Amino acid sequence: MSPITCSGCHERDREIARLHEKNSGLQQEVQGLREELATVRREGHRQAAPFRRRQLKQRKKKPGRANGHSAANRATPEPERIDRVVEVPCHTCPDCATELVERDTVIQYQTDLPPIVPIVTQFKIETGYCPCCRQRHQGRHPEQISDAIGAAGNTFGPVVLTMAAELKHRLGVPYRKICDFFDTYCDLTVSPAALVRAEQRLTNLAKPTFNLLIDALRQSAVVHADETGWRINSINAWLWVFSNANVTIYAIRSGSGARGHGVPSDILGPDFDGILVVDGFSCYNVLDYRKGQCNAHLLRRAKSERETASPAEQAHLDRLIKLIQDAIALAERRVTVSAANFLRQAHQMEDRLVEWLCQLPKNPSADLERLANHVRKHIDEWLVFLFHPEAPPTNNHAERMLRPAVITRKVGGCNKTLLGTLVHSVLASIMTTCKQRGQKFLDLARQLWRSGQPQAIPIPTSS
Repeated sequence: MSPITCSGCHERDREIARLHEKNSGLQQEVQGLREELATVRREGHRQAAPFRRRQLKQRKKKPGRANGHSAANRATPEPERIDRVVEVPCHTCPDCATELVERDTVIQYQTDLPPIVPIVTQFKIETGYCPCCRQRHQGRHPEQISDAIGAAGNTFGPVVLTMAAELKHRLGVPYRKICDFFDTYCDLTVSPAALVRAEQRLTNLAKPTFNLLIDALRQSAVVHADETGWRINSINAWLWVFSNANVTIYAIRSGSGARGHGVPSDILGPDFDGILVVDGFSCYNVLDYRKGQCNAHLLRRAKSERETASPAEQAHLDRLIKLIQDAIALAERRVTVSAANFLRQAHQMEDRLVEWLCQLPKNPSADLERLANHVRKHIDEWLVFLFHPEAPPTNNHAERMLRPAVITRKVGGCNKTLLGTLVHSVLASIMTTCKQRGQKFLDLARQLWRSGQPQAIPIPTSS
C-alpha cells in the first residue's frame, strides 16, 4: 500500500533537498577557502629557496618612526678641526648684475674623504742559516702579517683584508663587488680568490676567540635562539643564531639533524642554566632548559586565526589577545609598582591563561583546537618574563640578529663549501659581537693578523 502524501509534504521534501544541496556546496566552498588560506599562510612563512615572498604584504602602518620618537638627524655642530677655508664671493646679483647691499657672510661645512691612496711598505727581511739546528730563519716585524717571500711576497695588509671580510660577512657584500669597490675608490686591484684565502687564514686565527664567545654565551642568564633556511652549494641547510645583548653566535648545519635539538645542545652545552627564549619550534621541546616562549608569535597567530573564526571563537581569541597585551603592559610597569603588587598581578595573569584554556567553546574548530593545544603544551613558558625580569616577552632580538644573514643569503647566495660555512659562522659571530660591545673588529683583527698564531683574545665591552 503506497504511503499517503500531500502537496505540502512534497514541497517540504523538495525544500529539504535543495537546502542539503546548497549546504554541501557551501561546505565545499568553505573547505576550498580554508585550503587557500593555509597555502597563503605557509607561503608567508616559507624559508627555503628561492627565498622570496610571492605576494607583498599590505602596509599596515605609515612608514618611518612612530610619533614621539626623536628625529634621526645627523648632528651638525661646528667641526673640531677645519682643514681648509674657501672664500665664496658674491658681490653682484647673478640675474641683473646689480651690486648687492647689506652683504653678510654665512658658514657652511663640508666633510669629505681625501683620495684613498694605498700605502706600500717594503720589509727588508734578514735571513740566515743556523749551523746548530740546521734550519734557515728569517726576521719578522710586528707589522707583518705573513712570512711569505719570493713569488708570494707581495701581500695585502690587515686593513684591506679585514675591510673586505667585514663587508662580506657582516654587511653581506659579495667579494666581486668588493673588488670593484677597491678598484674604483682605492686604485687597488684585488682578486676574489685572494680575499677568500685571506678570510680562511683569519678564521683559523680567530677560532680560539670564537670559542671564548661560546663559553660566554653558555654562562648567560638569557639566550635568544632562532633559525632560517640556508644552502651549501645544492644542499639544504639551516643557519642558527644564539644571541643576547653582548654575544651572538651563528652556526650553520646540514644533514638530517640540521634543524634538530642537537644544534642548540651543541652550542649551549648540557650545563646551560639560563633561560632560552624561542619561537615555539618543536625541536626545542626536548631540551632540558628553562624556556620562554615568544608572545609576539602567539599574538600574531591568534589575530590571524581570528579572521576566519566564528563569532563565538572570535570572542574567545579576543580574550587571549587581551591577556597577552595586558601581560606585556604589566611587565613594562614593573618599576612603577611594588614587588608584592606586581607578583600578585603576575599570578592573576597565570590564572587568566588557565581559565582561557578551560573555557574553550564547545566543538572548537581545528585551528582553535591546535592553538589551544599549543598554549597548553607550553603553559609554564608564556609568562616567564613576568617572574624573571631579565627575560623579555618576545623573541624579537633573535629575529633582528637573523636579518643580516638573510641579506647575505639573498645577495651572496649562501655558501658553496663546508669550509665557507665555518668561515661565515666564525667571522660573522665575532664581527657582530664586536658591534654589540662597541668595539671595532679591525682592532681585534690587527692583533690576530700580527700574532701569526691562533689565540683567544677577549673582546671588552665599552663602558
